[in-house]
Amino acid sequence: MFYLEAVEYIENLEKFGSVYGLDTVRELLDRLGNPQNSLKFIHIAGTNGKGSTSCFITNVLIQSGYRVGTFNSPSVFGYNERYLLDSLPIDDVSVAKYITIVADERAKMIAEGHNAPTAFEVEFAASLLFFKDSKCDFVVLECGLGGRFDATNAIPCKEVAIITSISFDHTSILGNTLQAIAKEKVAIVKNCPLVTYRQCDEIMDVFSQTDDLRVCPNAHLISSGKDGQTFEYDGETYSIRQLGEYQLQNCSLAIKCAQILASKGYNITEESIKLGVKKALWKGRLQLIKKGEKTFLLDGAHNPDGAKVLAQELQSNFAQEKKCFIFGMFADKDIDGVLSHIGKTADRFLTVKPPSKRGLDQNITLEKCLRYTPRSTSCSDMIGAIKTAYSSDCDTVIVCGSLSILNDALTEINKL
Repeated sequence: MFYLEAVEYIENLEKFGSVYGLDTVRELLDRLGNPQNSLKFIHIAGTNGKGSTSCFITNVLIQSGYRVGTFNSPSVFGYNERYLLDSLPIDDVSVAKYITIVADERAKMIAEGHNAPTAFEVEFAASLLFFKDSKCDFVVLECGLGGRFDATNAIPCKEVAIITSISFDHTSILGNTLQAIAKEKVAIVKNCPLVTYRQCDEIMDVFSQTDDLRVCPNAHLISSGKDGQTFEYDGETYSIRQLGEYQLQNCSLAIKCAQILASKGYNITEESIKLGVKKALWKGRLQLIKKGEKTFLLDGAHNPDGAKVLAQELQSNFAQEKKCFIFGMFADKDIDGVLSHIGKTADRFLTVKPPSKRGLDQNITLEKCLRYTPRSTSCSDMIGAIKTAYSSDCDTVIVCGSLSILNDALTEINKL
């Protein structure tokens, strides 16, 4: 396959959805020579914060002189972002090469009567082949869904397991209590330390049953502005470019992980940790873009917890500014829960339909937004939404509700 054929192949497989289990992916990896056995992993699960945490630890390892592969999903601004080598998306030729290898093996499995690997399982296997051939020292591996039966948990052992914040999401699969969800997430811990920060007692009771639990000390904010944040953690001072006070928690997970790796003998210094977290920038998470007199803020807040931290950031650093939201969500997400946090901060909503069959119609979204501000209208596409927001009397334009709308938004912002 050529690159575009490989991406189309994955898009076609995605239409069949996902299957929660490990037997199929283990069979696939076995047929591919078990590339995972040649790699060392940092495995990350959680409801929110996985991407930012993976970005922090990836950059720390890079600054420590290691070659690092990072596998995450979904991609926001380009398909190749799902496979990173030293923080950069891999090239088109490599995407085509490794997807083709895995697709050929998938076809053989189907012909022999095995279950068909899903799109995510194909991508995961392709990433491992690429990382092995690239001679990566570490792979930072982000769970797709849950933990216990997520395809990434086919990895037999890890250097460190990290669990970020846990909240309600995918409850039909993971359970409808925080304890049940925590049990699914903690299943990624296999003969390795578990790094987390203190969460509610219901969750910590589950975590405390692991053999080697490392709970991060609290991080304390020193200063915060639109250019980033400075904070104190475990007696040291760190600076990051990421906005949002919740990023202090995500960064603390990466720092603790790096310290554990250093204690195992890896060449990671305090200097490389500080430089790594300072260089880290996770796109689409409170990403600030200046255009003329307007400030655009792109954020992937798509559930109530994500919306809550977005609202807190707006209150901290954008309280005096008029705010216009370009807002679109998937129909199966908790739009009322999201709006309960961001609705009261909005001067205006411009509603759009995300580019997916799961996307909620912009007019249905509008009806809900009108409960918070009458200065709301629906837009037929992102082009119109960006132009309307740019010409409005608002100071800051926030694009949020679904990661899937951010790429189109960035494309149109760059045209201004």
